[in-house]
Amino acid sequence: MTDINEILSRAVAAAEKTQPGADVQALVKHGAEARAHVWDRHFASTSERECLAEKLAAASPEFQAAVAATENALADELAEDNLRRARVRAANPTHFMGNLI
Repeated sequence: MTDINEILSRAVAAAEKTQPGADVQALVKHGAEARAHVWDRHFASTSERECLAEKLAAASPEFQAAVAATENALADELAEDNLRRARVRAANPTHFMGNLI
């Protein structure tokens, strides 16, 4: 039977040998802000998207990496949401007359 302390020691040794990539480190540090940025941009108007793009361009490379990793992780969800919004807009055109995105 293996001692729990031995298992923990092996886990610590394995963790010390592996270094997370820059994208993982960026996500750990900026994950919540990156996710908020991605969703804000997803639902933003054209002028709001331009403002968010400027903010992203001025942000640290670490934050930019976190946003890129978040976009990759959410790609399917964002695509499904775009399709759902298109269906809702097509079914209810009078509700969206001035709000073209």
